[in-house]
Amino acid sequence: MQISDNTPVLVASGQIVDRLGDGWRGLSPADLAAEALNAAVAATNVTDLASTVDQLMVMRTFVDSVPERIKPLLAPFGSSDQFARSVANRAGMKGAKAIYATAGGQSPQQYVATACSEIAQGRANVIALCGAEAIATMRAHQRSGETLDWSESPEGTSEDHGMGLEDQFVPVLAAHKVIAPIDIYPLMEHKKRVSLGMSRSQYQTFLGDVLAPLADTARKNPITMFESVPAANEISTPSGRNRVVGDPHLKSMVAKDGVNQAAAVIVMRYDRACELGLENQAVFLRGFAEATEQDLLERVDWSVSPALRWAYEHALISADMTLSEVDAFDLYSCFPVAVIEAMEALGLEVGEQRAVSLTGGLPFFGGPGNNYSMHGIASAVTTIQRKQHQTVLVGALGGHMSKHAVGIYSRTPGGVDPRASDLKFEGAGNSRALASEFSGTAVVETFMMKQLAEGTWLAVLALNEAGERVVAASLLEAGDLKDLCVEGDPVDARVRIEPDTQNTHKVVGLA
Repeated sequence: MQISDNTPVLVASGQIVDRLGDGWRGLSPADLAAEALNAAVAATNVTDLASTVDQLMVMRTFVDSVPERIKPLLAPFGSSDQFARSVANRAGMKGAKAIYATAGGQSPQQYVATACSEIAQGRANVIALCGAEAIATMRAHQRSGETLDWSESPEGTSEDHGMGLEDQFVPVLAAHKVIAPIDIYPLMEHKKRVSLGMSRSQYQTFLGDVLAPLADTARKNPITMFESVPAANEISTPSGRNRVVGDPHLKSMVAKDGVNQAAAVIVMRYDRACELGLENQAVFLRGFAEATEQDLLERVDWSVSPALRWAYEHALISADMTLSEVDAFDLYSCFPVAVIEAMEALGLEVGEQRAVSLTGGLPFFGGPGNNYSMHGIASAVTTIQRKQHQTVLVGALGGHMSKHAVGIYSRTPGGVDPRASDLKFEGAGNSRALASEFSGTAVVETFMMKQLAEGTWLAVLALNEAGERVVAASLLEAGDLKDLCVEGDPVDARVRIEPDTQNTHKVVGLA
């Protein structure tokens, strides 16, 4: 097979973990990222490779992905004012253009595709990508009262692409105390449950079945952050260590951000790889697709993600492959519904013989902020190079099931430029109108509950007779509504809703 000189290839990867306990080094995020890059460079056996890197693309840290006003709370020991440059300088890549990525779990896959495109278009010969988090170290020092200084103003410049999360804050939901992903994903989860015809207890068991293969993988992965990974029967069993963190989610089912992990990959021109004797390490990004979902409250059906399904379908089309030709997957697993939706999009069944995660997933392997999927990509590169797999599909997701990027990695090339396709997601085709002020009865689409100091908080999405969506919330008081929410299922129940304070509604009770 003739391979064009400018075909981009991934030639190496590196992954680092700095576990608490024996051997813990307490590395900063920049130190961890640099070590992952050093590991990737070392895997090439090309001693001066770092100095030849044209561009370094660094995934955005968690502390740089939040509004400036709350950053001091999440970065008590400070941070670099040019994180990408700090990493570049540590890794011996001072001559590289340092790029700081936008936030979102989809960003590693997006930026790998961008790196491949840059090389295909002749704008670079060698590009490195990496990311890291050291949240576990930060929290451990906070608990002990010890102080660190991670503040830094490195020499040189960098290109900051901004947070890119402007669409993730939804004022109407926030006004009803539905703010964080742990609040929002339960709304999707319950809607998915109902679409599958399951009771709440059946669904909780089902979530354990979905996630058990990920836990099995995490136990065997030497880069897993956590020494203790729950057994299959423990994932869906409430306990003191496995409490409800947001119905229907138990603690073991959701992403764990308290990690010290880093991952990196190196991409270069095929002819450059051949010059360096790396042609046998070449892994190709054979297929790629990305899509952005419509605004959260405009989505008609919260049980599905049309953008996700489109991205998976068209990544395979881009690769000119069928699902049966894919040997393994790394599906994004921030919350169970993300895994379920991806499996449904691909037609995979629970108990699939092919691996649905190469790492062990965000709940069990670790959830290093925006950089998780770099670990999935790094693992894909490694397993393909070791001939454990021929083709691996990596699905990456950001926001509230909002942004999707899917890559297919293979020993055989596809098109030279993964971003050259004209395929574009055109949207779901319809949308739901939001009622700005409503008083009357409505049918509950989905709901979430969480514990506040004052009691149990209920928030619902409901449809009025005009087909408009109404967001409403209130503290649950003793009565039929509370009984239904705690012991039954409020989905499809008819409730009474009244205006509350400005731009909010309250759930008064059952209609």
